[in-house]
Amino acid sequence: HQAAAFLPSPSVADPRIVTCNAVRRPDHEVCGSDVGDAPTTRRSFSDSLVKGSVGISLAFLSSSRANASGGATAGGVYLLSAKQRYNQRVIAGIKSFLTLDARDLGQVNAFFASTTEGGWEDLSAAGYLLSNAFRTSSGKPPDSLPSVKKWKAFAKEIELLKRALSKKDGDKVLSAYKDAEEKLDAYLDAVELPSVMELKQM
Repeated sequence: HQAAAFLPSPSVADPRIVTCNAVRRPDHEVCGSDVGDAPTTRRSFSDSLVKGSVGISLAFLSSSRANASGGATAGGVYLLSAKQRYNQRVIAGIKSFLTLDARDLGQVNAFFASTTEGGWEDLSAAGYLLSNAFRTSSGKPPDSLPSVKKWKAFAKEIELLKRALSKKDGDKVLSAYKDAEEKLDAYLDAVELPSVMELKQM
């Protein structure tokens, strides 16, 4: 019975233990230990939560805008995808064109008759689609794009070349071929491809 008298009463709180409820302020609740833990406040927690939510919202909004426009901006996903699909085809077609001997009508005719990569049919499709990928917005008309205008200027000379070929007019074929070649550098520059000189050396 005497030993039991020295046991602490369960109703007496240990003064070394500080609970969160022990220290309160109207807008500030401190919960820390006796070894110097940093206090956490309701206000700082709320501020952190709000800042994190705003950051996530802005990132989502930016991504949504890019997706809504189809990514059709220089350096965007749409342009990169177009380059992957069409660059090689355009280069193959233009290199074939540049290696033509325009005085050989049979060789020129074979270029236009080909339906495979390296021929005019494939180049005419890939060349236009690549030029159309250089947009600043999905709502911009293709014909207003500088790259499309450069492509059409080249394609116009090609049509004159085909017309001269159909008449088997060697002099006009050679002249039209040279005119078309002169239009190429402007197009190649607009679609970020090597120049005529560089392609001839490849």
